[in-house]
Amino acid sequence: MEFNFDLRRLLLLAVLLGGFACLGGFTAPKVGPDSPHQSSRVQKAWSYCVVLFLFGAASATIVEHTVGHMDPTNLRPAYIVLGVLLMTASIVWLRSLKQTVESPPKANGLASGNPLDFGFAARP
Repeated sequence: MEFNFDLRRLLLLAVLLGGFACLGGFTAPKVGPDSPHQSSRVQKAWSYCVVLFLFGAASATIVEHTVGHMDPTNLRPAYIVLGVLLMTASIVWLRSLKQTVESPPKANGLASGNPLDFGFAARP
């Protein structure tokens, strides 16, 4: 495996990273004070999303892999597919993470607010 830093590939990498930045990928989700989510876990999940996208973008653009001596085979199409899958997974994960963390907490539908009260309590 080798890296090819051709100008077209670097421009494509810059476009992909710019698109990720426009989608809000480089800004961490804001955890509210009344949120049930822990800030450190959200930061960790967000950093995994960013790393996943960076590896996918690098795999799809600058990785070059040729195997074989007699009849060399280029594995670049496989790296492009892998990169697209990694970037797609990263964007879907990041959008769901932001939607879950930044949305207000939903009511659980219980009248008493007690999670152990299933509506079978005696009524006055």
